[in-house]
Amino acid sequence: MQALDCEEAQRWLRQANHTLSAVYADLESEFYDWACFKANQAAEFALRALLRGAGLESFGHNLLELWRRASRICPGLEDLRDCIALLNKLYIPPRYPDAWAAGTAPYENFTRRDALEALNCAKQVLEVTRRCISDACKDS
Repeated sequence: MQALDCEEAQRWLRQANHTLSAVYADLESEFYDWACFKANQAAEFALRALLRGAGLESFGHNLLELWRRASRICPGLEDLRDCIALLNKLYIPPRYPDAWAAGTAPYENFTRRDALEALNCAKQVLEVTRRCISDACKDS
């Protein structure tokens, strides 16, 4: 793995962990739409931790594109394509009523099962990125 700016990578990883904690709070409160969106955000922050730590471009919100770039740095991410694809779908629909057919609000379309699946995927992304960052920064 290439050298990382460990401080920058850890800063983004801390935000990813904080956001993942908010997913649990939303699950407990039955805010499944927000839990799904925050799972997306936690994964995005984790991928950005790798990219920004490596000094690479990390703009945009397309998790598949961020994942493709981050997988070059952290090969362990390659196995998470299905999770990334799932989480990538959770950026706009949980937040915007116009992402749904007229008369339906976002929160009406998300279930506990959706939120748990998103949480599981976000946890996997964070675990792999945490391991890669830890390996790259253990001598720092």
